[in-house]
Amino acid sequence: MIFRCSGSDAPGTILELCSQEFLKLYEQARMIISKGQGNFEALSDEDKPIFFLLKAKCSVIAKDIGCRTGDVILKSSAKRKR
Repeated sequence: MIFRCSGSDAPGTILELCSQEFLKLYEQARMIISKGQGNFEALSDEDKPIFFLLKAKCSVIAKDIGCRTGDVILKSSAKRKR
């Protein structure tokens, strides 16, 4: 398991702002565990095997995920539909 900072000061992982080192690891990863609502917002449409660990802090995200505001969840990106 490898833990890396994205190299960006953004609250979510905005790939265009990430370091080359991070992007290389991101592309090579067979599975990604991503923490936080900001990362869910930034990466949920990516075509990668990502598991999101987050607290749904607002009703818009809670509705999108299918939970209640304030719930802490683990959500797989697999077969995600909008």
